[in-house]
Amino acid sequence: MEWGEFALALAAFLGSHVIPARFREPLIRTLGRRGYVIGYSLLSLALLYWLIIAAARAPFVEIWPQEPWMRWLANIAMPIAVLAALTGGMAGLMAGFTLWGAAHLIANGDLAHVILFGLLLAYALFGLAISLRRGWALRLTWPRLALAVLIWAGLFHLHPMVIGVSPAP
Repeated sequence: MEWGEFALALAAFLGSHVIPARFREPLIRTLGRRGYVIGYSLLSLALLYWLIIAAARAPFVEIWPQEPWMRWLANIAMPIAVLAALTGGMAGLMAGFTLWGAAHLIANGDLAHVILFGLLLAYALFGLAISLRRGWALRLTWPRLALAVLIWAGLFHLHPMVIGVSPAP
């Protein structure tokens, strides 16, 4: 299918983040705010996973070579990204996605991943700018810090199994 699956996954992921704005309020009335957030989060994660897998299946076109320091950068950025997402409200979530996208953009120099992480980085920066206008509420607690460490460790150790690539340098 060459680039077809990647294009379809990208369109589905981006569409799921644009189209729901029109249906958000009716869905919240139907499902409740919590139901909407859970459903939309699960849909977003499933589409993101498909997009990442589709990028890996796309033809390899090298833009820049991968160097060992690039993986170190991602491994240093990811615990901070997870911590920001768990402690900073919506602005923290967008900051976490920004760090994730930037680190993975640098670490993956093939065309499909440059498109994937470049678009996700741009989208996260847009969301971060909007979120920062609404305020930043840092909620750093020991339980959140512990949860961030557990989530990061889980992501690191499951990465080879789920994504198919080891994040270890």
